[in-house]
Amino acid sequence: MDDIIRDRLGPGDRLPNEQAMAERFQVGRGSVREALRLLEVHGMIKLRLGPRGGPEITAVDPREVGRTLSLYLSLRGATIEELVQTRLILEPKVARLAAENRSGEDERRLKAALAAEEASSSHDSGYIDAANEFHYVLATMTGNRVLDLVATALKDLYTRRIVNDGVAQEAAGPSICLEHKEIGEAILRGDADKAEKLMLSHMEFYVDRVRSVAPGFVTSRISWE
Repeated sequence: MDDIIRDRLGPGDRLPNEQAMAERFQVGRGSVREALRLLEVHGMIKLRLGPRGGPEITAVDPREVGRTLSLYLSLRGATIEELVQTRLILEPKVARLAAENRSGEDERRLKAALAAEEASSSHDSGYIDAANEFHYVLATMTGNRVLDLVATALKDLYTRRIVNDGVAQEAAGPSICLEHKEIGEAILRGDADKAEKLMLSHMEFYVDRVRSVAPGFVTSRISWE
């Protein structure tokens, strides 16, 4: 990890082969393989096979953190209710910071996310992806890398569970797209107070909708993904 950061390696760049790393760190090749497997599990590298294979750096994806979190939260017996409560605290602040810290590039990405969501149908599987992308874009707009990581990881953890349980399609509806559009417009205007208030209302309404269509979902435990 220190080498990746120091040398500013990015997606597509390769690490040295096993033999070179074993010699450099003065360890056995088995230890090198174990270290590489750990990096792969955390989504930092991809181990490619074949003559031109080896460890290759992948794009950092905050959603990988959600998979790791699901293990610890599952062991602690945490529930979807607790996950929802946490997101009810975080997401309104994400909207506020997105409005306060937006840049020209941020505005372009937000407009693109809103357009993609509007173009999708609520009966389409792509609609869920488009709705999620709206939240992911807002998290990157906060200017806070810790908040971006945490908010995105928790959102992805929640989304994977609600999709796998077959609740997402039932709970989704055209009002979500309209609410996202209203929140997005407030952010684009730089109206942080309005954006925060709208996001809280949006989250509370959506949680109530989930409770109405799947009462047992929110009270269920978080499972290891």
